[in-house]
Amino acid sequence: MEGAERQASQSSQPSQVSSEQAKWKQMMDEGIARYMREHPDRFHRRVRRGIPPEFRWRVWKAAVRLDDAWPSVDYHSLCEKETQWTPSIVMDVTRTFPDVKAFDDVQQQRLKRVLNAYASCNPEIGYCQGMNYVAGLLLLVSHNEEESFFVFTQLMEHEDFGLAGFYVGKSGLSTWHRSSTWRGESHGEPGRLPLLRRYLRACESLVADTLPELREHFIKQSVQPAVYLHQWFLTLFINCFPISMVMILWDVIMCEGLPVILRIAVSILQVLKDSLLSMEFEDIIKFFKMMKTYHDEDGELGAVKIGQLLMKHTEHVHIPDDTLQYLRPSNVEDDGNLDSDESWENEHSPWYYRWVSGMWPWGKKKPFASTSWSRSAPQLGEASPRTRREGLASGASAPNVAGAPTVEDDHPEENESFFARGWEFL
Repeated sequence: MEGAERQASQSSQPSQVSSEQAKWKQMMDEGIARYMREHPDRFHRRVRRGIPPEFRWRVWKAAVRLDDAWPSVDYHSLCEKETQWTPSIVMDVTRTFPDVKAFDDVQQQRLKRVLNAYASCNPEIGYCQGMNYVAGLLLLVSHNEEESFFVFTQLMEHEDFGLAGFYVGKSGLSTWHRSSTWRGESHGEPGRLPLLRRYLRACESLVADTLPELREHFIKQSVQPAVYLHQWFLTLFINCFPISMVMILWDVIMCEGLPVILRIAVSILQVLKDSLLSMEFEDIIKFFKMMKTYHDEDGELGAVKIGQLLMKHTEHVHIPDDTLQYLRPSNVEDDGNLDSDESWENEHSPWYYRWVSGMWPWGKKKPFASTSWSRSAPQLGEASPRTRREGLASGASAPNVAGAPTVEDDHPEENESFFARGWEFL
């Protein structure tokens, strides 16, 4: 019966796709920027179902209003300049999208030039890990290097996004003014990622309000919010889910602005709540790490469907107006009092950052524990899971995660079955 239902569902998909494409073609023919202004509700409903690939880049450009703000800079001279960040850029481009065949050597060279150009154009920000995935995704969608650079800059600088605040903080707010940025002027001193920290705090508050049971479970299991939110936010989910699912999420991010990532994060946790409540510390960490490798019998189609359902779910997550105002890049200052918040206490020890960075799978199938962290972090020996959790909660010493599960150590079929539990009700 299930096979027959699946076959019937698949047979109806071509007509659904053609109908959706026809709607988008009509929107494009009318002028997508005009349609966005005149029919915003209908436009956003359709975006949450996913933009057809052939129209995606044109819609993304319209969403960031690139045609209204095309900068007068010489991209070709900027992209070839060597900067202090060039060695880091060269190192990271080879680790970007290792599982995506379309991101070949040619794309890697394009990514290097885009990131080089931005670092040259905006030396007060330069380059930081995470930017490579954002710029790389733009290249995958656009197939146009120069346009990718300009859209990337809009994402970093435009007041509706202000993504630069996720990578560097400034005491002066001139970072957000395009005129001074494009001239390469430098203002202020480096800060502590104030915008990213505000998003983390806002998301933690939303989780406390909407998912109190899950939050208490995470506290009991010593799962810090930043363990998963840092990666979700710094790469805007790009390095966390299958690329076909990421495209659906990014359609919404591009068309609704950066604050929607809060609704996406809360929606993911709401959807996965029951599964996460049944897990302890090690399984929760393993589960978040395996999201990128999700597969089911529908393959890419299944990942797209999950993305569509998640985006539909975001309609029911409300962000208070005062929170939205709090998150505006133009209102962000490098608040020193953030360090005094108890919820951030563990994040400011050196081992914490090494541990989080060790979780980022910059290389293909990278183990859970990084060797650099393992050498420098305090060791707890063969501690029990409870002991490791209590050690993390106290902030006195870091847990020994050298024995934590890795992708290589586990059976692939068990991994897929383990992860699929979380999405099964979708």
